[in-house]
Amino acid sequence: MSRTVARRTLIAGFALAAMGLAGLLATPAQAAPAAAPPNQITIIGEGLAQPMNISAKDQPNEFESMLGEVDYLATSTSVASAPKADKLGPKYTVTLSVDGIGKSQYDLYPLAAGGPRAFRPAAQPDRRKTTAGWFYGRLTMPSTMRGIGVPLGGGTTFQPPVGGGGGGVASQTKNATAGIGEVMGEWRRVVALNGAIVIVIAMGLFGIAFLIRRKV
Repeated sequence: MSRTVARRTLIAGFALAAMGLAGLLATPAQAAPAAAPPNQITIIGEGLAQPMNISAKDQPNEFESMLGEVDYLATSTSVASAPKADKLGPKYTVTLSVDGIGKSQYDLYPLAAGGPRAFRPAAQPDRRKTTAGWFYGRLTMPSTMRGIGVPLGGGTTFQPPVGGGGGGVASQTKNATAGIGEVMGEWRRVVALNGAIVIVIAMGLFGIAFLIRRKV
């Protein structure tokens, strides 16, 4: 009787293990809660007597257009060398905030010689770890900033040298690479879990066959 109970217990154990791994595969991995997106942009710089505040709630169009000029700077790798100080033109510091709390900050130079430039300081308001870096700004930066009321003066939009990808191109490439990496990581997770399930099921079948053979 005890041997029969032991066989049944072993079979049930293998079955439960297989069911548990199958359930793990079927249940999506629980992602960490996403950080709240910024809902305010503050700009200070030349020609602005006081900080310019742009609210996502009250000025959605202006907010989205300005956010589009800096959204790639948080995670992109620096692609430009530091320009000479006398070639940068007026500087504007842009701070992205969530409910009044600063999260990220960048220096923009929309009228830099050779095209708009952007700088990401290593010291960020939320104290996250990052590296200082220079970037080509998007070609739309001067017109966007004029459109929201920043007094840049003049109407010329400088173009970067031929071959300069611009922040937009660098950002899209970076985002595409990150997306591929995430897909490959998920694929490897699924393959690993499938492999584990196959092994457990095979062991279960082997154990059942062995017990049946002994019984016979």
